[in-house]
Amino acid sequence: MSNGVRNLIMGFSLAVFAVAIFDSTIHFKEMIYPGISYLYNYVGTNIAPNMVTVVVFDWRGYDTLGEALILVTAVIAVLLVFGRGKARLGGK
Repeated sequence: MSNGVRNLIMGFSLAVFAVAIFDSTIHFKEMIYPGISYLYNYVGTNIAPNMVTVVVFDWRGYDTLGEALILVTAVIAVLLVFGRGKARLGGK
């Protein structure tokens, strides 16, 4: 992959990340729900035996999704920065 394409991909990724951070900062108050979410209030009692399990499913699911997103982002950033292990040393 050439440096121009890599720079274009990194620039696009940075722009998307900046827009996502800016949007989530502006709408932060709307993203916070007091207690468990409305979806689990409606469906959760049918799939979980008690309310404690519903709360654990709700917040642990968001936490796990966030951790997976962080790991995928880190892997993509490392691959874009370091490439596939091709290094040109000494101008060869």
